[in-house]
Amino acid sequence: MNTIPRLSLLLSPLLIAACAATAPPAKEFPAGARAPSAAELTTLLRGKSTNAPMPNGGTIRVDYAADSNALTAYIAGRTDSGTWRVEDGRICYELKTWPSACNEARLVGQDLYTKRANGDVVPVTVGR
Repeated sequence: MNTIPRLSLLLSPLLIAACAATAPPAKEFPAGARAPSAAELTTLLRGKSTNAPMPNGGTIRVDYAADSNALTAYIAGRTDSGTWRVEDGRICYELKTWPSACNEARLVGQDLYTKRANGDVVPVTVGR
């Protein structure tokens, strides 16, 4: 018997199990989530970097300036810059190249979550 087909038969269940174990992104904020005020969001983000997962398995990093509303975003080896502003419960981005957006934001304790335009709720890690 050819070893490649036999190996494929042996590994197929493992691949299927690994794919099934990956949960789809949440569509709702976690229980107990609350909308932070604009002042809370500004304090949380100004002068910090954030990381959030992308649907393709990568990460988006955003660096927020300490002394202005400027930002730089990094995705998959590409970079864009622009400005940011906050509203109660929302973070808005005006970028030069990529589409601008406003994302709902919620806090659960000190953990930040945002809801993307596609409805996915993702955790955002804030560098402290």
